[in-house]
Amino acid sequence: MTAATIEVRELSHRYPGADVQALRQVSFAVEPGQRLGLLGPNGAGKSTLMRLLCGYLPLADTGRLRVDGLDVATDSLRVRTRVGYMPEHVPLYPELRVAEHLSFRASIKRVARRDRAKEVERVASKTGLTDRLQQPVAQLSRGYRQRVGIADALLGSPPLIVLDEPTVGLDPNQVLEIRAMLRELGGAHTLVFSSHILAEVEALCDRVVILSEGEVVVDAPLDEALCSGHVLLRLAAPADVLEAVVAEAWKSVGEGEPALRVEATEGAATAGRLELADDVDAEAVLASIGSACTRHGVDVRTLALGRTRLEERFAAVTGARRADE
Repeated sequence: MTAATIEVRELSHRYPGADVQALRQVSFAVEPGQRLGLLGPNGAGKSTLMRLLCGYLPLADTGRLRVDGLDVATDSLRVRTRVGYMPEHVPLYPELRVAEHLSFRASIKRVARRDRAKEVERVASKTGLTDRLQQPVAQLSRGYRQRVGIADALLGSPPLIVLDEPTVGLDPNQVLEIRAMLRELGGAHTLVFSSHILAEVEALCDRVVILSEGEVVVDAPLDEALCSGHVLLRLAAPADVLEAVVAEAWKSVGEGEPALRVEATEGAATAGRLELADDVDAEAVLASIGSACTRHGVDVRTLALGRTRLEERFAAVTGARRADE
């Protein structure tokens, strides 16, 4: 199987007896081979969305959820053959050895008997469990139990891997090892995972969806999600020339006066920061400044969109929502 596609359209879900909806009109799409980071505060709806995606929960109230074009509501069994899922609390059989547990799980996933031992060795190698295969699950540390859960999700090489908090309980070295393994999954597998370690998502993902109060507040490629709404520029010219270049460029892309702050002058170079409103086309601003520099014969040392850390973007979109409410 090739890597899976995911299509979520206007998905809403309320748990029986709950006062509020867990998900409200959630829509996004994931292309084959992408690594999607699913983020949000506690109670934002991440685990609910993952459970619905895997067929682990009953049908959503409204909306549509498709994996490889198959509707999760009407083709649940076929969808589940395409998904490897590790829930937040990994269900394990403590009385079994690791190899026995994975072999049993492989049989449930209909891995052919003749291939099970080789498949167990493969996923154990990927998750650093090779030297633990004969150890009882009950004797494993929490971090190694997480590894067993990830290995379980990889059994049978499903095109979609869904991991809910995969690095919880792992020490820093284990986190780095699992992170390297997850990075390799892109291409052959589509990966959806949630994590409260935002730096981990920033290091691994090429796409981010942030949920807040059950709604999507960010759905963007990682680079776009990290754009911080300002342009950094450094020109080989004095401050007055930098201001003139920006003022000329701004006339074709924005209204009013440009929000430019000259930050430093070093020798013959001047650095500045141009703040952008949400409705301004950032790429158009970059192009216009570049053209103006060419007309003025000014050497450009730096001209780029500023970036913010994912923690800052997360706090901005989820904190702003709470403040508005």
